[in-house]
Amino acid sequence: MRTTVASVYIECTDESDRFLPEGPRWLTVQERPALVWVNIQLSATATEGEINVHFPGTDGSGDTGQPCPGRPGFVLPLEGEDQVLAGVDKALRLCDLAEGAWTDPLATVPDDNPRTIINDAEIVPGGKAVVFGTKDTKFDTEARLAQLYLYTVDDNRISVLADKQVCSNGKVFVSDALGLILYDIDTPTRKIVRYRLDVAARTATLDGVAVDLANQVGSPDGMRGCGDGTAIVAFYNPEFAEAGRAVRFNLTTGEAIEEWLTPGSPRVTCPLLVKRPTGVKLILTTATEGMPADMRAKCPNAGCLFIADTQFTDCPPQEAVRVPV
Repeated sequence: MRTTVASVYIECTDESDRFLPEGPRWLTVQERPALVWVNIQLSATATEGEINVHFPGTDGSGDTGQPCPGRPGFVLPLEGEDQVLAGVDKALRLCDLAEGAWTDPLATVPDDNPRTIINDAEIVPGGKAVVFGTKDTKFDTEARLAQLYLYTVDDNRISVLADKQVCSNGKVFVSDALGLILYDIDTPTRKIVRYRLDVAARTATLDGVAVDLANQVGSPDGMRGCGDGTAIVAFYNPEFAEAGRAVRFNLTTGEAIEEWLTPGSPRVTCPLLVKRPTGVKLILTTATEGMPADMRAKCPNAGCLFIADTQFTDCPPQEAVRVPV
């Protein structure tokens, strides 16, 4: 299996900025290309997080951290510039990253349990719907309080697709002759499962296990499709390791094809493929969440963002949420 070592791309100076970065996306902000990601919360006890904006090719002095009205689980680009759809605590909102302005909630998940908050999400092809999930902040594998949801843009409606999850994470869509497949990770199951998604019927029908991750080190977190029937999965390792890992899998055979390593940062949270002038790059977010002080001292790059070369000549175009004008 091919191994590529990633290098530090963004080194956050404040420890709070390293706590739980996730969900990187490539957007246009203030008419410039920008890398945007969420820091779900700023410390173990924080009830708010940030959306971070970095402008590649600059010294970072113009980068921003947009405070959130809660803990953001994801940001997804809207058509055009500056605006994102964000899942914050239990609500979906729009945020203008240029103006720092938030809308009132567009919709709220039908779950009032104080332990569950919105986590990862992906845009359904075509941009008129989003699949997202929640996580139990206590990570209780017996209570199974989290759920998988469908949000449709035109009517601001949220429906439950699957229940009894713990920590809903990476999602990838693939189309075949039978329709739309949703590949989904509920972290503690250590599996990528396959659903048949019917947006019109607002249903997701379980269609088996695509990839068994039980033999991998760490817990599967974020996931991104590569556009060729494979996907890259980030692994969050709660134990000390010299490096973290993201692994590319064949979604049909389950085979592990290649891996990327993040030296000095074992808790990898999310991948992103982006086409740059020098080729297709892999960006990886990592975290310090829950890391004891002695382990943190041995993991100097924990919470940094990494970048690595790939052998891809292209990557899937990024979908955008198409809100009504």
